[in-house]
Amino acid sequence: MIDEFDEVELDKLIQEALTQSDSTNPLSPNVHLGISDSHILSILHNSLSKRFIESEVNDIFQEVRGEINSSTFRISLKDVHTVTKNCKKCDIESSAELPKWNVENPDIVVVIDSPSLPQEAIQLMLEAFKQADLSSKQLCLTYVNRCPVKRKYDNQEIINCSRYLHSEIISLNPKLILCLGAVPTTAIFGAPPSTLKDFRGEVAWIGNWPIMVTYSPMYVLKAGDHAQQAFISDIRSSKSFITT
Repeated sequence: MIDEFDEVELDKLIQEALTQSDSTNPLSPNVHLGISDSHILSILHNSLSKRFIESEVNDIFQEVRGEINSSTFRISLKDVHTVTKNCKKCDIESSAELPKWNVENPDIVVVIDSPSLPQEAIQLMLEAFKQADLSSKQLCLTYVNRCPVKRKYDNQEIINCSRYLHSEIISLNPKLILCLGAVPTTAIFGAPPSTLKDFRGEVAWIGNWPIMVTYSPMYVLKAGDHAQQAFISDIRSSKSFITT
């Protein structure tokens, strides 16, 4: 991917993307519309879903988002990932990891904290997808923080990486964003959830993006059977949202 750029082009892209000025930064799009706009779009989606199959409504919204994004957001997914791989804003020695599975046209973008997820948590997550009859062709697995570490990320590291996540989502244009845990939820909504359990499993809207929140796999491992059943139920709800 990186080799497709010559050295001058790559350096220019990285310097533009890593600048501190959000007004000129190609990876700092205005992802979040106003609350009133989100409310209107949510009402519109719900109203159309009463008259049409929800999957058809999602296709319409996806097409509209694509048209809007193509006119306002001109950096490609290849560019986003090139900049991500070359980012040096944090003092972390490991290299950034890129998304997995369908990185072209996923129905759902699944957001987890980082690639540093223990194998047991990964297996739990994969089993939930399997029980919901979701395949890797329908999903893109991505992260808030891209560089693996064996500790918690600090706030500035999360902020540094969040712009890549937002840009990535715009380029992928999924039908649904699925946040697994508090850190992805905070990165998407722009504020920490007061109580995640109060709105998990429901579709909320930020601008023209439908978002569903559920527990993180790590929390589910610690919380036991009740949390695991809720987690699986939420994953099934995400499948219903894109296919009903």
